[in-house]
Amino acid sequence: MSAQILPAIDILAGRVVRLKQGSFDEVTVYNNDPVDQAKRFEASGAEIIHVVDLDGALSGEPVNIASVEAIASAVNVPIQVGGGIRSERTLQRLYDAGVARTVLGTALITDPAFVRRACFRWPGIVAGVDARNGRVAIEGWKQGTESDVADVVAELGALGVNRLVYTDISLDGMQKGANVRAYRALALATDAAIIASGGVTTLDDITALAAVHGVEGIIVGRALYEGTIDLETAISTARAVG
Repeated sequence: MSAQILPAIDILAGRVVRLKQGSFDEVTVYNNDPVDQAKRFEASGAEIIHVVDLDGALSGEPVNIASVEAIASAVNVPIQVGGGIRSERTLQRLYDAGVARTVLGTALITDPAFVRRACFRWPGIVAGVDARNGRVAIEGWKQGTESDVADVVAELGALGVNRLVYTDISLDGMQKGANVRAYRALALATDAAIIASGGVTTLDDITALAAVHGVEGIIVGRALYEGTIDLETAISTARAVG
């Protein structure tokens, strides 16, 4: 199966932004209306849209959930949402809104029992593994941990997770290319489907990532907003590899 392209909508203070290396001091605003951005991606052929509540990731509870709900009701493509999802109440609200997948990140480290319950109750739970120098970062990337990526990934099956988003924070938003080698290693370490995130800059990055066995999706952010990658071309490029 060919890899899907997931255009990214990161929401901060109600606006569509991109960060550099996860730094909230390095913010670029690209659209003041997340719903408008989602419609633009849908019009360009998006098969699924990746939405992150950055305020929620920092605060530990959803802040921009109204925007997420508005996006879900405005477009007809599946929505994958992460950022501040740490309770069953939040999960229920998101799935009631029509979200297809939810990404749990910090809870993987702080509350694995919650993740296990969530996977049992809802389909579409995705593990969000964000790493810097091989160590998992949580709380909106602000807090590093001593948890090794390999150890966390090894536990996903026991939690009931069969899909993960892996983000190399050092490359995110830098437009320096993706760490393809890391995804090859990750694919050997887990049976979970992998969604690659961070550093995707060129169509060559997409071709290389889509060729990695186990990579089912590729998140593209800044490159779309800066115009270095066209969404329709990215989708056709990924499909061609499959």
